Amino acid sequence: MSKFSDMSDAYLIKTYVPDIYQKNIHAIDYQRLKKAGIKIISFDIDDTVAGLEDFKPPKSTVTLFEHLKLMGFQLILLSNTKFDSRAERFGNRLGVDYISHAHKPRITGLEEVQNRYGVQKSQMAHIGNSIMSDVGSGNSFGIITGLVRNEGNLIKFSKLVITEGKELRHELKKRDIWRKHHKYVHHDQYYQLGEIPPYRR
Repeated sequence: MSKFSDMSDAYLIKTYVPDIYQKNIHAIDYQRLKKAGIKIISFDIDDTVAGLEDFKPPKSTVTLFEHLKLMGFQLILLSNTKFDSRAERFGNRLGVDYISHAHKPRITGLEEVQNRYGVQKSQMAHIGNSIMSDVGSGNSFGIITGLVRNEGNLIKFSKLVITEGKELRHELKKRDIWRKHHKYVHHDQYYQLGEIPPYRR
């Protein structure tokens, strides 16, 4: 029995279901975020803006970030990476600030973003690939959250290794609250900000 077994459906939905779910960061409707009053977007690095094993962000991500800046968004990388050099390298390549050692799902990294830029929570959004770390921290902090499937190729971990993230996904799936796919699944439940997820319709 995992620690998530004793949590209510309402708590799991409030904490771990994102406001946006898309295949990747390029598929998100950022106009909806702008209309919602979002001024700053924080992005996870690994398997969000680039693949876990990528040495630098792809050109498509560089182009997207330039477009988002022209839209008026302030962008920052918020990563749990323990390698400051990786966060710095990606920040420099994308022309944005960064915070490493964010310790998500704790909210300390998001608090630092808010304090650094002097914005309200209602003006913030966070996008990443982890239900537990990215959605969990963003929802707990009270901002808009976006979840994307992993960018690039996943490292194949042993099926015998049971992580908290796996336990959480199993619990959400068992209760028919949420299903996130790490590979393409036909009729995946993608939705944009303000839309009702297909599984709730």
